[in-house]
Amino acid sequence: MNIKLNLTPSQNLGRHALPKEAHKASAQGLPQDKFVPSETRGYAPENRLLWDSWFMQDKDGYRLYHLDAPMDPDPETRHERAQIRTAFSKDLVNWKDDGFALKSGPRGSWDDGPIWTGSTYKEDGTYYKFYTGRNHRDGQTQRIGLAKSTDGINWERGEKPLLEADSRWYETDEESPVYRAFRDPFIVKNPEDGKYLMYFTAKTKGGDPTYRGCVGLATADSMEGPWEQKPPVLAPGSIAEMECPQVLKKNDKWYLFITTKGSNYSPERTKEVGSRQTGLHGWVSDSPTGPFEPVRGDGVISGNDSNMFSTRLVEDKDRPGEYNALGWYMGDREVLVDESRREAARETGRAAAGAAIGGVGGALIRVLEKGYTLSEPHPVVWDESGPRIETGRVLDH
Repeated sequence: MNIKLNLTPSQNLGRHALPKEAHKASAQGLPQDKFVPSETRGYAPENRLLWDSWFMQDKDGYRLYHLDAPMDPDPETRHERAQIRTAFSKDLVNWKDDGFALKSGPRGSWDDGPIWTGSTYKEDGTYYKFYTGRNHRDGQTQRIGLAKSTDGINWERGEKPLLEADSRWYETDEESPVYRAFRDPFIVKNPEDGKYLMYFTAKTKGGDPTYRGCVGLATADSMEGPWEQKPPVLAPGSIAEMECPQVLKKNDKWYLFITTKGSNYSPERTKEVGSRQTGLHGWVSDSPTGPFEPVRGDGVISGNDSNMFSTRLVEDKDRPGEYNALGWYMGDREVLVDESRREAARETGRAAAGAAIGGVGGALIRVLEKGYTLSEPHPVVWDESGPRIETGRVLDH
């Protein structure tokens, strides 16, 4: 079996190097009739790049919002051309593109530059989209804004941003080797007092100038604010930049997830984890405002071998309290998938034990994960140590 890895240098494989596992799998002599022809998987509008995404249950299905830019030989150009696009699905697999949800603001506005990641909610018939905006006058300065809608597709934006970084707690000057950060808002309602909590990624005011990545907090009595910023709820001092926070309650615990690149690790964190891991990281607490402790000691939920970034946990509309994980594929990669493992995880709530070829229960499918597209949904299962994502890949650990 031939495993091809079409990864850029930044997608360096870590703890679970697939070529070694592929050799191990081949040595098992698995019958070739266990395979079916390759499939290409991943959703994106035609000739477009898709990356950071977020979801909400809406009507009888799921509403997807994602960053979008035209296809380009250099995908890094997407950051300066990003807009928000939307699609709808009944199963998290088959998506109908509904076009743009939010473009850059009019010339001279606070958000006339690229539009970046946020989150969307529906309350009392009104949709609220929190998003990150930039303009063409303030360089990399990032602000958080709000738009409202009656249908989730057509939006009316505010004339002013909701929030700018509060210099009491968050970095506002170009002091860090990694460009400033104040973005990716995510909202939950605190069941204890009814207040709204906004989590965002930022940089702490002090500490090592390189490793100031944090998750900040703001609170309000309504979606539209006013929002009052608070000190960070997570500031480990060992990660240069965090992205795409998500907070949810499961089994009477509060989980805070972020995505980061292994290149953002401090030397101390690299030693603690054992390698630099790019992907989903998680912390857990008894309270939505912390203190948070890393899940399973190192906080790595899915690392380099997941090939997914900005992974989100999406509640299953048919199984309240249960989740599927979706992210965008960072590069083209062919993997072997046993669909029966994922279905078993959905039915039993348990991930497959290990990934030995001998444990395969169904036909293996060669799947090409297409870069800059949305992944298929993977069931998330919880055990005593926290969440695990069952991808069905037989080469995962």
